[in-house]
Amino acid sequence: MAIFKRRRVKNRQRVRLRSGKVAHINGKFIADCQIFDRSESGARLRLSHFFDLPEKIQLFDDEHQVLRIGEIIWCKENEIGILFDDGEDNKVTCGEIHARLSGKYYSIDGS
Repeated sequence: MAIFKRRRVKNRQRVRLRSGKVAHINGKFIADCQIFDRSESGARLRLSHFFDLPEKIQLFDDEHQVLRIGEIIWCKENEIGILFDDGEDNKVTCGEIHARLSGKYYSIDGS
């Protein structure tokens, strides 16, 4: 069953398939994902299977080591569409966060 809250405002560009991580807004790891396409304002993610997700999540892009906060605006089967909060101004690049997310146990807040 598909859930649609609203449509995207900008066209997404397909990107070279890359990995990412979805985390709860409090920093707890939820799932690995594939980033399928993105725009300045959002992205389409593929999960290994459907998860019960909160409305707001953090997305960590493994390739660019960028963490973004976003709202889930649609989901269909194992794919979700997210709208980034505040566009490009919301991204944070941080080696420490990447080290935590790429370790054996994922965490953003260090707990």
